[in-house]
Amino acid sequence: MPDSNRVALLYVPESTFGVTPASPTMSFARFTSESLRQETQSTSSQEIRFDRQVPDVIRTDLNAAGDLNWELSAPSGATPDSPANMFDSFFRAALLSSAWSTIQTVTGNMDAASGDNSFNSTALFGPLNAGQWIRASGFTNPSNNGYFKIISKPSSSKIIVAGQLALTTETSASRTLVQGPQIVNGTTFQSFTIEKRYTDLVNEFAYLRGMAIDTMSLNVQRGAIITGGFGFMGVRETSGTATLATSTNAASTTDVMNGVDDVVNFMENYGAGANDFDITSFSLSLQNNLRALTQVGSLGAVEMGTGSVAVTGTVQAYFRTKAVFDRYLNFGNTSLALVTQRTGTTGGWVVDLPRVKFTSGQRVAGGLNQDIIADLQFTAFRNPTEDATIRIARFV
Repeated sequence: MPDSNRVALLYVPESTFGVTPASPTMSFARFTSESLRQETQSTSSQEIRFDRQVPDVIRTDLNAAGDLNWELSAPSGATPDSPANMFDSFFRAALLSSAWSTIQTVTGNMDAASGDNSFNSTALFGPLNAGQWIRASGFTNPSNNGYFKIISKPSSSKIIVAGQLALTTETSASRTLVQGPQIVNGTTFQSFTIEKRYTDLVNEFAYLRGMAIDTMSLNVQRGAIITGGFGFMGVRETSGTATLATSTNAASTTDVMNGVDDVVNFMENYGAGANDFDITSFSLSLQNNLRALTQVGSLGAVEMGTGSVAVTGTVQAYFRTKAVFDRYLNFGNTSLALVTQRTGTTGGWVVDLPRVKFTSGQRVAGGLNQDIIADLQFTAFRNPTEDATIRIARFV
């Protein structure tokens, strides 16, 4: 009898929807559970028989669907879309993003100024872009090192940034700023062929084609591993006796990340209220509102339609002051950003929601001997300056 521990999942991007590339190099996925399967729609014949029996059951349509659940691991490979790291491919597909941006590194004499929260140089910052994330290193004061978002770029000699702490004034010396590769929500559709290998059986395989990511979730809890999942929609499932892969890429071996050691910062309003927002949990849900396009004479989806991107979630934090909660009461705009970095490395992910409204909230005394928790629900929507609803950056 087969064991779940012996199942392997492999994937390859499709160039044509529902068609596995010829002689594919497939990559192994890291996962904790999966429910990828075919769903069949059927109906019973309405023909009347004198003996009360149903004469036939007819298949009317089918599709493939299911979830791939995972524990978040640090990025691997110096450049994005590393064959060994499924998050590079699946995050991009989930956001319908066309490509990861190019990593940019600037090194040289620069200073940090607390007056306007800026880094300054002599025309070093040409490759850097407003709205994107950088990692600063080499500064003497620890508050000037770490992850910052470029709020504006007045010139190639000055960038205004936001972060957990206001910058401390520091005179010019050799420093380094790295702008990590980033993606934002877009309109580029990507599907995959996924292969299941039942490795403790002889020549038993399942293939799911035209698998596109309709939903994505992310969950950060105190004292727990950071987890999430991708929800797929696809064409159909078939069985086979041999692998589709001509060659394979091994899965990454980077460490799994947790909500204690590996969350560098959680920023509301890009750190303006950092001391007022100590979170206990954060969850995010993205939905692409995909729809299968079917037609007479074809079984299963012939194409996949894309809908609007919907990003919602919840955040819970110790209630300390009214600053954050007033943004809910007044229905004001804010932003949320989760910054992760695997302990002992410089590898991690930044999930950035540049424009958010809290749509529900409470700060109640739930019972005896309990903390007062600000429990907030949010919806992210388009930031007109950045033309983005969600951004993900990677650093290695």
